[in-house]
Amino acid sequence: MSFKKLFIATSIALSSSLAMANGVSYDYVQGSVQDYDNFDGVEFDGSMSFNQNWYGRAEVLKGETDHFDRDSDRYRINAGFHTPINNSVDFVAEAGYENIDQDLDVDDSGFNALAGFRGMASQNIELGGYAQYSDVLESTDVTVEGRYHFNNKFSVGVEIGHDDELEDHIGANFRYNF
Repeated sequence: MSFKKLFIATSIALSSSLAMANGVSYDYVQGSVQDYDNFDGVEFDGSMSFNQNWYGRAEVLKGETDHFDRDSDRYRINAGFHTPINNSVDFVAEAGYENIDQDLDVDDSGFNALAGFRGMASQNIELGGYAQYSDVLESTDVTVEGRYHFNNKFSVGVEIGHDDELEDHIGANFRYNF
């Protein structure tokens, strides 16, 4: 199954009426490991609500390419908007600044934009699907994720995706909601 078909199937599932008692949080800090076809790294990000629909998110990805062991860093600062589609699913959109710095050959900045869905499939299971465009890489990344909530503060997640420039990727993360 292609990643685009998986994204569409996840989006349809999330936009249907799913049972859920609580919503997703936009106030969190998160740490993750990321494995791309030619890149491995760690990512730290945080998100904080400004009001009922607006939030800010910052992200730092630090890693190393598989070829020639070059260090590579990515920084993003985004403003985000979310609105409920139904009691358990939010539409999310973000736009912001990004900077990518790779030893010897890339040091560029530009914009990025994201659109997708986040929702609760059950009391403890959160699902998401996103498409994100990077001006610097001139690529689109399609990602789906699943998250298990131990309680309203702690959760773990996995994600898989495909980026036009960076190829396939998988990640695992730990999140603390505040």
